[in-house]
Amino acid sequence: MSASVESVVAANLATNGATILARVPDTGHATDLALQISQNRLVVVRSVEHATPGDHTAIATMISEGDFIWGAIVYSASALPDPLGPIESFHVDELDQLVSRLVELRRVFDEAR
Repeated sequence: MSASVESVVAANLATNGATILARVPDTGHATDLALQISQNRLVVVRSVEHATPGDHTAIATMISEGDFIWGAIVYSASALPDPLGPIESFHVDELDQLVSRLVELRRVFDEAR
C-alpha cells in the first residue's frame, strides 16, 4: 500500500516544485523520499498506510544522524494516528499542509544563508 501512497505524495510534491533526490523502500511497508529544499538542506518524507512508533523512530534517527534537517510521515489510513513521537504526521488528504511546511522551511533556510 505504501507504493500508492508514495506515488500520490511524490506527484504532489513534484507538482509543487520539490526536488526528489531519492526514493528508498524501507521495511516493506514504507517508502522514504529524500527532498532537497534548499542548498545543502535535505528533508525526508516517509509514506505509509499506518504510521507506527517504528516509523517515528526511523525518521528521528535519520535526523539525529545529520543527513536530514527535518522529517515527516504521510499516512493513508482513515484512523488518526496516536501521538507516536515528535515527527510531524500528515494524512494523505493534507498534502497541502505538508507543502506549506516545506515552503516555510525553505524560506527560513534561504534567509539564513
